[in-house]
Amino acid sequence: MIPSFRKMLIGTIENPDGAAPMNTLLTVGDVNGDGLPDIVVSGRNGALVWFENPGDDRPWKRHHVDYVHNQECGGILADLTGNGIPDLINGGDSSSDELSWWENPGIPGALWDRRIIVKTGKRQFHDVAIGDVTGDGVRSLVFWNQGGGTLYRVPLPADPRVSPWPGVEGIAEGMFENGQPEEGLALADLDGDGQTEIVAGTHWYKFSQGAWQRHRYAAGYIATLVAAGDIDGDGLLEIVVTEGDACIYGKPQGGKFSWFRRRSDIRDLWEEHVVEDYLLDPHSLQLGDVCGHGRLDILVGEIGVRERYSEAPPRLMLFENMGNGRFTRHIIDEGTGTHHARLVDLFGRGKLDIVSRPLHGADKWNVYAWVQE
Repeated sequence: MIPSFRKMLIGTIENPDGAAPMNTLLTVGDVNGDGLPDIVVSGRNGALVWFENPGDDRPWKRHHVDYVHNQECGGILADLTGNGIPDLINGGDSSSDELSWWENPGIPGALWDRRIIVKTGKRQFHDVAIGDVTGDGVRSLVFWNQGGGTLYRVPLPADPRVSPWPGVEGIAEGMFENGQPEEGLALADLDGDGQTEIVAGTHWYKFSQGAWQRHRYAAGYIATLVAAGDIDGDGLLEIVVTEGDACIYGKPQGGKFSWFRRRSDIRDLWEEHVVEDYLLDPHSLQLGDVCGHGRLDILVGEIGVRERYSEAPPRLMLFENMGNGRFTRHIIDEGTGTHHARLVDLFGRGKLDIVSRPLHGADKWNVYAWVQE
């Protein structure tokens, strides 16, 4: 049975500066080490802030991190310095060729120092992830640089304050699907051999015998978000995909939400299962047991189309996993678009809540939580 949710305003952060003004980055993590997840939000240009989780219904306090320029979405929080608190990694937009990190000083209210990880000479980044993808026990930062359609990885250096980071490696170049640069990133052991593979766009990548092997699992999907998990209960990992910016990049009718099951030869195209089509830029995709039945449910949220916002209000949807690859759609919210929504247990109750914010509409500067009742 699907739980009920209460919509709560976390805070507001207005960033009207520059071209295409919007809040691009949203990610979650325990910024101050108190055991509760906080929320980090940045404008494309303007303020980069974090909202401090009070642990209850008290107001969330906003802390200023930096004043930024040309920031894209897809960043993460990760402890790079080993002090037990997470730092921030995020890349630039179509006006920037820089991937950067901000060092968390561990002092609420203090500014964070920004350092450049890499300047690639190609603009626009989208999605970063950290994991041991080479099987040597060394963690790497994996990221998309869309200007060249390039998937990169770089080992985490012993001293992350060195700039740029040494050892940047191109895994794949010229990765475009139907003319659009690929995006979407997840790390998972797809073949069950104990080594982590990279799911990136419509392909997956494996490091073997000193070289990268690329395998296509899907075709024709653009501007993707991807996730991996056992959603049909067969003990194997499936890949879940939404076309997050379909309406923006060539599919005005909307994009697909599908899952893919591996075939007997995992290197072949995977078996496609379309759950929904004609979604209005479903740029939120998360897996988690929201309903508490021991199966992975799927959260999907639409950005919505700015010119059709009132006539076709964007939806935040939970697809309840009924078992054996079957899903039932439930609408959690209609009228507030979401972008990079996150499933997270905000208050340590063992229940998954939702955090996000819209890109368009009258409330585009607001940050919201949908809290399980």
